[in-house]
Formats: sequence, structure tokens, C-alpha cells
Amino acid sequence: MTTLVFSQILFYFSVSITVIILGLMMGVVVYRVIKIAKSLQQISENIEDASDDLGERLEDVLHNLSTLPILSFFFKNKKRGRAKSK
Repeated sequence: MTTLVFSQILFYFSVSITVIILGLMMGVVVYRVIKIAKSLQQISENIEDASDDLGERLEDVLHNLSTLPILSFFFKNKKRGRAKSK
């Protein structure tokens, strides 16, 4: 009889320790997922800023190319083209 009580106590103790360890592991996993999500958000913001800067620089380059007489035929200024059509 005492061995059954002892085995039951040992079983409950081991199950509770296992549940505690699994809870801690899930907490660590959730923490890491949140950290990765924040990093991805920061990367996304950096890419958005870089693409905005790249767009502005490309507009400047196209504007500068459209001012050259030789290349002005290929790189027409869109603002002048729209103003003529209105």
C-alpha cells in the first residue's frame, strides 16, 4: 500500500515538474518570437526608408538626364508633358 502511495506522489511530482518546465520553455519561445517580430518590423522600416531615398535619388538622376540636350528626347520631363496636354 505504501508503495502505491509513494508511486502516486512520485508520479504527481514528476508531472508537475514537467508542466513547469514546459511552461518555462513556452515562455522562452514566446519571448523569442516577439523579439524576432520586432526585428522584422525594424528591418521593414529600414527597407521602406531606403526605398524612399532610392526613389528620390532616381527622380533626381532622371531629372538631370532630361536636362541634357542629347538625352532629353529619351528622358522627357513628365511635368512638362502633362502641362502641354492640359
